[in-house]
Amino acid sequence: MTKKLTPKELEDYEARLKSLLAILTGDIDKLEEEALGEQALPQDASSEGGADSYFQEFSLQLLERDENTVREVLQALERLRNGGYGACEVCTQPILKERLKMMPHARNCIECQRKEEEGLL
Repeated sequence: MTKKLTPKELEDYEARLKSLLAILTGDIDKLEEEALGEQALPQDASSEGGADSYFQEFSLQLLERDENTVREVLQALERLRNGGYGACEVCTQPILKERLKMMPHARNCIECQRKEEEGLL
């Protein structure tokens, strides 16, 4: 069983979350420019309309994914402030520190996350 997170570990995870948030926010700004900035061009301005359309759709999908991750990071920061960080939202057991290092915004332990993804929760 994993021990409760120390104040120093919580501080480290908060720094990781804030760093991840800064990276994602920069990515979102860039993706918005790439995906939505292209709409300002007239349709016939590009001879590669199909490729541009694909690139725009791909950028919009990445943008949506990053926006979802930003929400998860913000929720993790809120859990950190409220004292619930590091506990699985389903079974309330501590999330492995190795998991939190790889994914500091994780809401669930690996087992509960697996069940959720398989539609068992």
